[in-house]
Amino acid sequence: MRFTRILFAVALILSAGPACGWAAGVGGIAAHVEGEVFVRFKPGVDLLGAGAVMAGHSLELVTEYPLLSSRAGKVMGLARGSGRTTVEILEDLAKEPLVEEAEPNYLRQLFGLNPPNDSLFGQLWGLRNAGQPVRGLGGLAGADIRFVEAWSMARPSTNEIVVAVVDSGVDYTHPDLAGNMWVNSREIAGDGIDNDGNGYVDDVHGYNFDGANGDPMDALEHGSHVSGTIAALGNNGLGVVGVNYRAKIMALRVSGGGVSFSSSAVVEAVQYAAMMAAKGVNIVALNASFGGGGFSSTEEAAIRAAGDAGIVYCAAAGNDTSNNDSTPTYPASYRLTNMIVVAATDSQDLLATFSNFGVKSVDIAAPGVSVLSTTPPGMTSFVQVASTAYTGNAFEFAGTTTGLTGSIHDCGLGYTTNFPAAVRGNIALIGRGTIFFSQKVSNAMAAGAAGVVIYNNTTTPFTGTLGSVGDWIPAVAISQADGLLLKGRLPLVGFLFSAKHPSAIYQYLDGTSMAAPHVSGAVAFAAMNFPGETPPQRVRRILANVDPLPGLSGKVVTGGRLNLLRTVDSDGNGLPDWWEATYFGASVHVVPGADPDGDGLSNMAEYLADTSPVDGTSRVRLAGVQPAAGGSLINWAAGREARQVLQRAASLGPNAIWEDVWTNQPPTPLNGTFLEVGSSNRAGFYRLRVERP
Repeated sequence: MRFTRILFAVALILSAGPACGWAAGVGGIAAHVEGEVFVRFKPGVDLLGAGAVMAGHSLELVTEYPLLSSRAGKVMGLARGSGRTTVEILEDLAKEPLVEEAEPNYLRQLFGLNPPNDSLFGQLWGLRNAGQPVRGLGGLAGADIRFVEAWSMARPSTNEIVVAVVDSGVDYTHPDLAGNMWVNSREIAGDGIDNDGNGYVDDVHGYNFDGANGDPMDALEHGSHVSGTIAALGNNGLGVVGVNYRAKIMALRVSGGGVSFSSSAVVEAVQYAAMMAAKGVNIVALNASFGGGGFSSTEEAAIRAAGDAGIVYCAAAGNDTSNNDSTPTYPASYRLTNMIVVAATDSQDLLATFSNFGVKSVDIAAPGVSVLSTTPPGMTSFVQVASTAYTGNAFEFAGTTTGLTGSIHDCGLGYTTNFPAAVRGNIALIGRGTIFFSQKVSNAMAAGAAGVVIYNNTTTPFTGTLGSVGDWIPAVAISQADGLLLKGRLPLVGFLFSAKHPSAIYQYLDGTSMAAPHVSGAVAFAAMNFPGETPPQRVRRILANVDPLPGLSGKVVTGGRLNLLRTVDSDGNGLPDWWEATYFGASVHVVPGADPDGDGLSNMAEYLADTSPVDGTSRVRLAGVQPAAGGSLINWAAGREARQVLQRAASLGPNAIWEDVWTNQPPTPLNGTFLEVGSSNRAGFYRLRVERP
């Protein structure tokens, strides 16, 4: 008997949930991993006993979920049976008295589509919509989440806010993401040792639950795109900006390169996030831009555990244009208090044509059409003959080349008998059809070809996959017209290029996958401004402060689209909620024009100046200039959190030229001093400027 034990660091009590019943005997089980089931054992069955029970049914308990087991007071894990269908296993276990529940290991799929590239902030209509055209379509001015206005009210914070992204991985080397990747400070990269003792080796930026290793590099582009919307670096003069550009991304990879992956990988990833949160990592949100059919109590238990660890679970509603109230999709349809389920809107503030909805089961909408964000470097592929280049698409998993020159040979449909001896070291031209792309390329490799060009058998563009990672040669798909043109001109010498293009690191994508990270970023923004709130309070803060839209009424629970500004200023009075709570208490309505401390400055003026509205002696002012060794010592009373800039001018008046001589960056609280060297012998004037973020 062999099993894998996933270590944990916290034990909690799981409250009793609804009975979910057995999946065996139910027709039309949703897509699942064949031959694998989640199992929950009866109370009193320990881990060794559970393994023995499975062995008695010719099954192997391959993984135990100790955090979930501890919470439930019952062993929970994943079992596998060789050569048996899932239905057969479920029917067998339904008769086992020591098994409380068994259910399929459902497959989840990424919700996203694949449009082209761009890198201008002005194209981020979801953050700031001035009606600008995006991908040829004009927008509606104001149909955005009020990003710029919200950040003008952001609370200065030094606490690390982390968002876990359960997806295809993250390109942690991307120039717009690298600086905002979470770093496990207790782990030493690449030493092959579990330095922090959490059961995972080299989990520096997260973990790869598909490959069971510490490298969560993006296997596709989906996870990187999601991550950029959440937390791409801000104010760095490059590319895009995340909804919370001060947050960190924890990369939890569950996909090995395809759009389908097991919910067992998801369960382990969510359990990892809950475990790390219990160890002190400030994970405030988890983004789940995927879904599929089939209710799983194991997956639900993992999400519940994440909530108990302080994590809000943001799930994409799905891209099937269907009503989740009547046709559930998971994980979106687990209605838990730490969840927010997100539909997609377009730049006209309309529900996206592909988006799922549900007035009882989908909470909110957010921008999800033509969303520009970060991706790994894209592939540039073409075959060139003389001065003419024929554009192509690289096959997934194919090898790369920055320039392969060789003669092109007609190799029919790619059967073993279709390859002439002269193709060795050269380029095989193959027609699409009859056998798999992987077999065509394998046959070409066996014949000694150095590269492959496959042309379509219809007039439409196409892409393809070689199925899995391997030592493949470069392989490029081109159009039917181009392929037939090349074939008719043979023999030819061609130049094959297929490699990642370092400048193609941003793409437009569509999907509720792109909407959910807007909300995950908003949760991180709320956590930054209101660090003491619980997950349910953060959920309420997001959902209670939407922009109501006619097109969303009767489609989502709130009837509205995400509004980041109201997340920080819920009453819309221009004073952030966190500032009002600091001085007046959370439940008091503050009048911006009032002057409660009678110092001649209104509440709004005190907020902008970063001084106290309830202390008449608190105001930004220079306290004096005193002689000191080598110059003059300048003192002032200042505010609590804002950036301060001390400036000097040689004269006063409208034409005075003020130069910066000191700044407290990052901000320092209350009072400051500055030694102006050599200034005692020259006339000058000083002033203090206060800047909000």
